[in-house]
Amino acid sequence: MSKQEKHVIPEDIYDLQFPSDPQISPDGKKVIFVKKWIHKKEQKYYSNLYSVDTSRGTVVQFTRGDQKDIKPRWSRNGKQLLFIRSTKDKSELLSFYGGLGEPMPLISLEDGDIQDLAFSPDDKWVAVLIQKYDVSGEERKKEPLKRDIDRLFYRLDGEGYRQKRAVQLFIVKSRGGRLIPITDVPRDVTDFAWNHDGTGIYYVTNDHEDPDRHMDEESIFFYSLKEKRHVRIEKPAGPIGWVQTDPEGKYLYFAGHFKPGHSWGAVNSEIQQLLLETGEIHSLTASLDRTTDMVTLGDITPSFVKQKALFQTPEDFLFIISSEGANPLLKYNIPSGEITPLLDGPECVVSFSMSRDGKNIAVHLAQMERPDEIWLLELNSEKHFRRITFLNDEYMNSISCNVPEEYHIPSDNAVIQSWLLKPPGFSSNKKYPLLLQIHGGPRAQYGYTWFHEMHVFAAAGFVVLYTNPQGSQGYGHTFADAITGKWAEPAMNDLMAAMDYILELGFVDPEQCFVTGGSYGGYMTNWVVSHTNRFKGAVTQRSICDLSSFFGTSDTGWDLEADFHDVPWKNTELYKKWSPITYADKIETPLCIIHSEKDLRCPVEQAEQLFVRLKYDKKPVRLVLFPEESHGLSRGGRPDRRVERLKIMLEEFRV
Repeated sequence: MSKQEKHVIPEDIYDLQFPSDPQISPDGKKVIFVKKWIHKKEQKYYSNLYSVDTSRGTVVQFTRGDQKDIKPRWSRNGKQLLFIRSTKDKSELLSFYGGLGEPMPLISLEDGDIQDLAFSPDDKWVAVLIQKYDVSGEERKKEPLKRDIDRLFYRLDGEGYRQKRAVQLFIVKSRGGRLIPITDVPRDVTDFAWNHDGTGIYYVTNDHEDPDRHMDEESIFFYSLKEKRHVRIEKPAGPIGWVQTDPEGKYLYFAGHFKPGHSWGAVNSEIQQLLLETGEIHSLTASLDRTTDMVTLGDITPSFVKQKALFQTPEDFLFIISSEGANPLLKYNIPSGEITPLLDGPECVVSFSMSRDGKNIAVHLAQMERPDEIWLLELNSEKHFRRITFLNDEYMNSISCNVPEEYHIPSDNAVIQSWLLKPPGFSSNKKYPLLLQIHGGPRAQYGYTWFHEMHVFAAAGFVVLYTNPQGSQGYGHTFADAITGKWAEPAMNDLMAAMDYILELGFVDPEQCFVTGGSYGGYMTNWVVSHTNRFKGAVTQRSICDLSSFFGTSDTGWDLEADFHDVPWKNTELYKKWSPITYADKIETPLCIIHSEKDLRCPVEQAEQLFVRLKYDKKPVRLVLFPEESHGLSRGGRPDRRVERLKIMLEEFRV
């Protein structure tokens, strides 16, 4: 079959390769990265480690087997490589020493999960985050006699009822030995960093007296290995994304802000510099008016990856931001405060690592032109950026697809960045059906990623429109905060302005327009079809229709108080006003509701409410439920269910 004859189909997820987490060796000669793959027969995801020689470009598989190998990390002298291996029976921290032989276990757990690791500055110790279970492996498989619940945050999407203890910090000698506990805190340790000389560790946890109602008020502690004591680092209340120390031990750096009580993403996460001697704190990135969280969405590209700032020299560190659909790599010079872009093209730096001399940087890069690959940025006498993996070239050479076109569309008080993906063989003399895609978050962004789902619909003959309406991240605090207290506006106006603009181009059939979205995008899909009849059909996914019931049934539903500055039992009319089900009698558009039965973020009762209301009123509605799946079905659900979901949508969007 020629390239011109083969287009993207749902089943292509089995052919795609998913590289991530590139870790360059201290001497810059090798990059170890994770490659996730799908076992089609078992319908499971596995991952192995691969090595690429930065000079010759040869790629070698480093680990093999049906397991999940993740988080490769080099020792600072480059002689040892650690990584985490997860199987159905245990979680292990494994070690390669000298690059030869089989990996040796440093830690092996049957009653917990190893989540993160970092070498001490002298390579003699390794700090690890571990979450242990409350019950044994066999007991976890059984349903308990009862569930006795006494805390607000008692469930978590993707996990269910919380059977795990808080994540704790441990240390172990890098050549093996006893696992030594460092923390015993009631809430998770979410991040940590060794201090500059390895005499202690900074860590992040929530020590608020009511942490479930104040999940965005985290604290930093320092643990002295010699004194065996914990000291709280004073700072204003607020969330913390990561913590990092400088090479000289003068400052502590962390990502966050000091405005707790705001909904996630409504306030930019900024890089804060804390002078350890005095406790004085300065935001170094406030002038950018951008978040340092990686919030670009994709179904091939991982989202919300935690990437710390990394020091290139004692005076310079590198970091990423989310900005206008991209994730540029920037350099901050501490003495001058100057910020210099190193990579700022229309692309997304998902994560990166750096050689010891700071001249070679391994990058996980997402682009619109192709699925993700690993690249190398060389900063010698001249800057040189080149691709060092070609994992998806065979697939891309076998298909025909277009690169999305970018538009900047005027709307109420804003210009809306949008993309239009045209079908293969597009002709401006023809009329095409249009599919409007609405992203979730809500404070996230579509951007410069190769999006499998978008290409599936383009290949089926649709013009696919996707936008970042107000409420999205990547355009500053005011833009992200625009929907606070009024979730559907001004996003609704922005989406309709984008539709009007594209229809004016003349190649879209206005009678063949469809709409879909997931999570907040599902909420907006419900809002759209209850406020306009311009769409021929709609698919709402993992959606919200009733904010009042969502408040009490979602795993984190009480966060709505931060968005609406009130609770539903005190302000019934406010929650009713912004709930799409209030306007269900206005829905005439044929609606398909797709939902996962174990979605705890947007619980299945939201789908059931909307379905029963419309079915009772004899409206055209269909409910499709996916057993066992959680909120992340479209990105990480069982592969055959991901395929089936796309097929159902194609069925619904018949033209």
